[in-house]
Amino acid sequence: MLPVPTFSFTIPSVHDDILLDCRVYHPTKFLQSGTAGETIWKKKGAIIAHPYAPLGGSYDDPVVVAAAAEILKKQFVIGTFNFRGAGCSKGRTSWTGKPELSDYISFVGFFIHYLNGLQPPAPGSPLDNFRAVSDNPLSPIQSSFPMPADAFEPASTGMVLILGGYSYGSLITTHLPTTQKILARFEDVGKGTAEAEIRLRALHLSTQWTREAQQHCGARRGRTLHVHDSSRGGSYSAIIGGEETEPASRRPSRESRRSVDLVRKSMDRSRRRLGLRTQSSDGNLPAGLEEKVGSSNLDTPTTYYLLISPLLPPISMFVTIFTKLGHTRKEDGSAAKGGNNVSATFSQGNLLTCTSLAIYGDKDYFTSQTKLRKWAEHLAQQGGSRFMFREIPNAGHFWHEEGVEAQMKDTIRDWIQDIMIRAG
Repeated sequence: MLPVPTFSFTIPSVHDDILLDCRVYHPTKFLQSGTAGETIWKKKGAIIAHPYAPLGGSYDDPVVVAAAAEILKKQFVIGTFNFRGAGCSKGRTSWTGKPELSDYISFVGFFIHYLNGLQPPAPGSPLDNFRAVSDNPLSPIQSSFPMPADAFEPASTGMVLILGGYSYGSLITTHLPTTQKILARFEDVGKGTAEAEIRLRALHLSTQWTREAQQHCGARRGRTLHVHDSSRGGSYSAIIGGEETEPASRRPSRESRRSVDLVRKSMDRSRRRLGLRTQSSDGNLPAGLEEKVGSSNLDTPTTYYLLISPLLPPISMFVTIFTKLGHTRKEDGSAAKGGNNVSATFSQGNLLTCTSLAIYGDKDYFTSQTKLRKWAEHLAQQGGSRFMFREIPNAGHFWHEEGVEAQMKDTIRDWIQDIMIRAG
C-alpha cells in the first residue's frame, strides 16, 4: 500500500485548463538521510497512469497502487494523477484520448520540474534553526511566491524518470512524445498560461518541501526530533488547491491569446482574398502583450517506460474511437502545419529507443495471449530494441488471481534494480 501522499494538489491541463487531481509520494529515506558517509539521493521518479475512468479507473486503482508502492520502496518519488473525468478531476472522459494525452503531458511537465527543484538535506550537513513540524501540515502556498531566476538549475546528477501506466493508462503512455519534446512545451511560456501555472506549482511545492525537510534532518545531528511514520496512520502531507496566479490575471492572458489568434486568422483570410502573401500565424505575440516566464534550463532525464496490461487493437481503438492519437498545441494548430509542435504517432519508437518493460497476463480477456505475445516479441526483436516483456501465467487483466500480483511486483522490483545498476 501507498502511504499518505506528501502533497495532494491540482494542476491545469495544457489542453484546455481543466483542473486535474494529482498526488506526490516521497520515500522515507528523504527524512532519514543526514548521517555523514551516506550516499546523496539521486533524483529519480515514476508516474503511473490509471485505467479507463468510465469503468471506475482512478489513481486509487489497486493495480496502480501496488505498482507505485513497489517502486516507492526503491526510493523513487511517485507521482499519480487523475485523468479528466476521473475521481475529482474536472471535465469528462473524451472519446478520442487526445485530451487525456495532454493531461499526461501536463503532469510529466510538472513532475520533472518538481523533481529538479527538490534539494534533500545533504548527509552530515549542519542544521540551524530547526523545529519539529512533522505532525503539522505544511504551510499554504501563496500566489505571490516569487520565482527566483536560478530556480530551475539543471540537476548535478542525471535524473531518472519512469513513465508508466496500467490498462488505458498504458495506452496513453505509448503515445507520449519524447521527454525532450514535452519539456520544450514548458520553455519560455507566457505568464498565466497552463504551462506557467504548472511550472510555478512545481517550484512552490518543491521549495516548500525542501524547506521543511531541512528542518527534519536535525534528528541525525544529536537532537531529539520525532519524524512521523505516515505508513502507521496520520500524515506528513499537505493538500494544495487553487491556482498559483490570481484567476483575474490568468483569464486576460488566455483571452488575449484567443483574441490574437482570431485577429491573425482574420488577417490571413483578408490577405488571401486580396491575393497578398500570407504571413505565418505562429510567430511571436506583439511585444508587451504577453509576459513571459523565463527558460527552465532543464536537462532531459533518462526516461524508461513501464506498461502493465497494455491495450491493443481492437479494444484500444474502441476507447479512442479509432482516432490516431497525437498531441498538438491547441491554440495555434502548429502540428498540422509542421511547425514547432509536440506530437506522436502510435509510439512504438519510445518503447524501442528507451529501456521499456511490458507486463501482462496470459489470461487477459481484453487482449488474447497470442496477440499480446506476438506484439511483444515483434518489439523485442527489432534491431537495437531496448524493449523487454514478461508474461505472467494465469494472470488476468485485473490481477485478481491468486499470487499473480506478487509476481507482477517482483518483476517490477527486479527491473527497477537493473535500472539503478545501469544508471550508476
